[in-house]
Amino acid sequence: MFSLSSFGLAFLALGGVVSSASIPYNSPVSRNGLARRQGCTHGPDDRGCWSDGFDIDTDVYESWPNTGRVVEKTLTVTNVTCNPDGGPAKFCQLINGQYPGPTIEANWGDTLRITVVNKLRINGTSFHWHGIRQLGSNEQDGVNGVTECPIAPNEQKVYEFQATQYGTSWYHSHHSNQYGEGVVGTMIINGPATANYDEDLGVLPLTDWYYKPVFELLWSAMRVAGGPPPSQNVLVNGTMVDGNGKGKYQKLNVQKGKTYRLRFVNTAVDHLFHVSMDGHPFTVIGVDFVSVKPYNTSDLAIAIGQRYDVVFTADKDVGNYWLRVNSGGGACGQAAIYGGAPNNPATVVGGILSYEGAPTANPNSTGITTNVTCIDETFSPHKVIPVPSDTFAAVVEQLSVGITPANSPIVNWLITGAGLNASSMNVDWEKPTLDYVRDQNSSFPTELNVIELPSINQWAFWVIRSAIPVPHPIHVHGHDFWIIGTGTSAATIPTGPGGLDFTNPMRRDVATLPAGGWLLLAFPTDNPGAWLMHCLTKGTHIAWHASQGLSLQFLERKDEIISSIGDLEGEYDRTCASWKDYWNMPSREGVDEDSGLRQINNPPVPGKQRIGGGVKV
Repeated sequence: MFSLSSFGLAFLALGGVVSSASIPYNSPVSRNGLARRQGCTHGPDDRGCWSDGFDIDTDVYESWPNTGRVVEKTLTVTNVTCNPDGGPAKFCQLINGQYPGPTIEANWGDTLRITVVNKLRINGTSFHWHGIRQLGSNEQDGVNGVTECPIAPNEQKVYEFQATQYGTSWYHSHHSNQYGEGVVGTMIINGPATANYDEDLGVLPLTDWYYKPVFELLWSAMRVAGGPPPSQNVLVNGTMVDGNGKGKYQKLNVQKGKTYRLRFVNTAVDHLFHVSMDGHPFTVIGVDFVSVKPYNTSDLAIAIGQRYDVVFTADKDVGNYWLRVNSGGGACGQAAIYGGAPNNPATVVGGILSYEGAPTANPNSTGITTNVTCIDETFSPHKVIPVPSDTFAAVVEQLSVGITPANSPIVNWLITGAGLNASSMNVDWEKPTLDYVRDQNSSFPTELNVIELPSINQWAFWVIRSAIPVPHPIHVHGHDFWIIGTGTSAATIPTGPGGLDFTNPMRRDVATLPAGGWLLLAFPTDNPGAWLMHCLTKGTHIAWHASQGLSLQFLERKDEIISSIGDLEGEYDRTCASWKDYWNMPSREGVDEDSGLRQINNPPVPGKQRIGGGVKV
């Protein structure tokens, strides 16, 4: 366990930030004193409007609508076989029998009540609602070993939380590498936008696709001389042609003259993507759950876990146009399909933009030359929320990312700094961190990688440094973070405020730590809870790296956590009791290898079922 006060990590008073409860839901005035629009109508001519008292200028960290509306959904996870690209059928774990799982759609301020039913034969599961702040609902975050026990086979759990932000996101299993086998879906939280459009085309999730079980590939990722192999394909909304021309392309249907909103989500295991659309440049209006000042681009880089909302106008000749999904290069993911199909070396990876009245045929449009980089987009948030810099001091503590020595038979990712001494996270399914908090423990096992943030409403600054030439997408639960600075060389890590952005820093919940470089993040301690920070792999949602221990957790305002979320009796205790009953059955099949937040110390056990992945060795 580590407390910030013992290391002097730079903290600043938040200054002026108040709790959301201190501003009435119908308040006509925002924090900066600007009057909010009253009586406007959200529609194609004014997407910046939302409802009385709430619009694109509302500070979502302080206030949001309270609609009283409850959106309910049931999501059932089962073992199946699938071949979404027409290629070889493989072991899959799907939600409601489909890939990707159902889109969950709600409005800003709605309450979501989602029942997750586990019909997997020998595997637990847990669902994380990516990017949802979970203010006052830490126990709904869906991280087994931290905020809950896994949901046992033939059991279910009801998650309930309010959508205090708006935009685009996704939900996925946080148990082992299950989301790489198909336990993933998308989310739309409707709200205002920084540009007008006629129609919303919905979410377009992008992912790499492996023909071998993903959990089996974990062992390749853990060999020092190996690393994860390329995926066989790339899917756009769960479909693509395979290497032999089977399968089909995702089609987006549009009408000439209309302007459309399109939402991209990277749900991959090991791949950053560059997205473009022939003849139709994008105007970016949203990044993760943050509305941004619109900017134009023809080449959009999307790392694992990131989301981009764009608008474009169908103003070209009636026809079909390629939506291209290209690679960022081998450092941030590889796919065999980029080598072309055997019967068509010029296979296009992506989907088709099809105008009403266009023939049924693949496009012959010409694309642009996209960048081959593993670097994030740059943007400016629409709502300016500065970070106070007047008392900024040198950050004396850094978090360094490394790996076990090269002579080790098993590779685990390690974190050093802030009291963590080359530590690799290893959680306990039967005793989540919230159990320690409820029991008023004053110390935590070293392998939980706990860093305490005891101060109220102050800014925490973190330099994360990569000791190796591999990029890592970094995701923080419970918060957006402000990106104060970043660089590609450890030699340029700042020792003071010079050269850093405090005026209007980029805000989001996933950012790429450059290969061999650094990332300086800040967030206010305004959300009591046990919050995970972890790598999302080689420059993407490191399913591999989280399973190999590259995670830590912030224990924020520990003494307030239980009072902020209410008693853990109910779904939390019931789920843990069911899991313990299942886990301790003498007849239980399988061996414990990986939870998704565990370091791995042993090779596969021949003839045994993997509890983490549920596939045969």
